Amino acid sequence: MDNSIKKILFLGPKGTYSQFAAEKFKEKLGLNQDFEPISTITKIIDIIDDDTKLAAVLPIENSIEGIVRATLDGLFSAKNGVKIQAQTQIPIQNCLISYSKKEEITHIISHPQPLSQCQNYISANFSKDIILEGASSTAYATMSLKEKSKGWASIGNEYCAKMLNIPVLEKNINDNKDNQTRFVLVSRADFNFENKTRTSLVFSTKQEPGALVKALEVFKKYNIDLIYIESRPSKRVLGEYNFFVDIDKNIDELKNVLDDLEKVTQYYKILGSYPVI
Repeated sequence: MDNSIKKILFLGPKGTYSQFAAEKFKEKLGLNQDFEPISTITKIIDIIDDDTKLAAVLPIENSIEGIVRATLDGLFSAKNGVKIQAQTQIPIQNCLISYSKKEEITHIISHPQPLSQCQNYISANFSKDIILEGASSTAYATMSLKEKSKGWASIGNEYCAKMLNIPVLEKNINDNKDNQTRFVLVSRADFNFENKTRTSLVFSTKQEPGALVKALEVFKKYNIDLIYIESRPSKRVLGEYNFFVDIDKNIDELKNVLDDLEKVTQYYKILGSYPVI
């Protein structure tokens, strides 16, 4: 592990699932750095791209809402080689949080995603007159209850509610009980963790018919299973895309694959080879 890392940033504010994921990385990987919340993913990547003594914890995919575009695009566009160092998965269990009793609630505040993910619960438990209000994060929504009048509730996580000492009225109110988010630990410095079982990379195909098929045939040739693939606009030319893939292999096992991939693509870039905890 790289002991030169002085601080680990996470998508703030305090009390978010990103902080919860950071705590899990700390426990499982033996980290001892302090944490600092930062307001946006773009800002976090810009900061760590300029400083080899910093790392960060970022969400990269939610099982319901899909990819976190700012994280993928930021990892690709980072000029100095920010890499994924480790990955973990956190169950997203939204809670109804309030100082008021459930029957007294007239307003619910949360980030738009949890409000969407709990539509059936809200419809089944509150009248059609319930007022829903958006917030920049579930943590901000829960924090705001300290300044709001009686009758307000938030949808957020138990971790934040306990941190703020606000009662949790009901747990795991998601309409989909299997909601999970993948988080990555990223840094320019190499933590040198063992058991690197996954590799992430991005490639862009040549602008010709069948180009993507040729790239995918490379993986088929070496019996490589792509456990994840996502396309994102290159932001250079309309109709040009970058393809992000995850492979359950250490990069040391992929030399022949990468040699062949280089022949049929415009370029490829390794985003990290890392353990999944």
